[in-house]
Amino acid sequence: MDVVKKLNYAIIHPEQNSYDIKQFVDGSWIRLIYMALQQQNLPANKLLSSVGINVASLRELDSIQRDVVLKLYDNIAVYSGLDALPAAVAAIFQLHFLRHTGVIVADAKSLGDLLEKIIFASEQMNKLIEVTLVVKGDCNLLVVSSRAELVNVHRTTLEIGFCLVYKIINQIFPAHLDIISKITLDLKSQRNSFEKIFDYPVTYTDSGKYVIVFKKNVLATKNLFSTHSIGLEPFVDNKLSKTYIQLLSDIENLMTENIASNNLNIVFVAEQMNISVKTLQRRLKRFNTDFSTLLKTKKINHAQMLLKQNKLSLIQISYRLGFNSPSSFSRAFKKWTGVSPSDYQ
Repeated sequence: MDVVKKLNYAIIHPEQNSYDIKQFVDGSWIRLIYMALQQQNLPANKLLSSVGINVASLRELDSIQRDVVLKLYDNIAVYSGLDALPAAVAAIFQLHFLRHTGVIVADAKSLGDLLEKIIFASEQMNKLIEVTLVVKGDCNLLVVSSRAELVNVHRTTLEIGFCLVYKIINQIFPAHLDIISKITLDLKSQRNSFEKIFDYPVTYTDSGKYVIVFKKNVLATKNLFSTHSIGLEPFVDNKLSKTYIQLLSDIENLMTENIASNNLNIVFVAEQMNISVKTLQRRLKRFNTDFSTLLKTKKINHAQMLLKQNKLSLIQISYRLGFNSPSSFSRAFKKWTGVSPSDYQ
């Protein structure tokens, strides 16, 4: 028998909300679509303007009515861009694009904790989509579907929502390719441009649901990039501003996403955050840390994980961590930990 897992968060069910509230979609959804349209070389400004969305104030857009989103889909279809839209959203999505809505996804302590946060965040971002975690036999299924009792959700909305869930999991657990066993999609989504997004076997059903199947006993997999590694809880308990906590989460996301880059430094991160280096340094100091210490912690954790997995050569690990050569990585690792990479393995 399938068991829907009880979660720590209070998931709001459809009957608890008014009909009008559910007809709104978070502004982040439109911002993602806008960037995806640009990625497709479609007239993004014209398309948004055609449904009454002011591109100049897009950054401040809080929410949008569902009917406007549906009209936008229709107009995108005129340019034959609708089928490719979910893949384009998946291609441009980064964690820091997702507006924080009371939950910090990057702070998940484990895969199970991450799935709980995704379920909560999905309710805040698009109230037309339902995300549930189901235990079935020795597998855990994360199911993305329509709130059928409310409205018949557009296929593109479900596909984009599923892509975002998949990308979040892969960005938080970039080195754990073995946690997922397969992907199940609805038959209406059967096309190569959508299927190739996923790095796992894909099957199809006519259930109207989109499912990520996780292997047995993987929900306890630790998130080595969680900000809990520097002791975030005391700052939350002391009621430090959510803006500061979100900024720290965004910094760590950028580190995770660019950990292989030789250009990953405080200047690069400050530019991506649209703040000055001094402001970034000052805000990190509120967490009793600095950029160099934070980055070193990330690289140590990532290096130890890759070495223990023993799947990559020393050369590959070196480049994945942004080093120019295995010798420079080996020197840094020994300085960090007191042992050589080969001894640690």
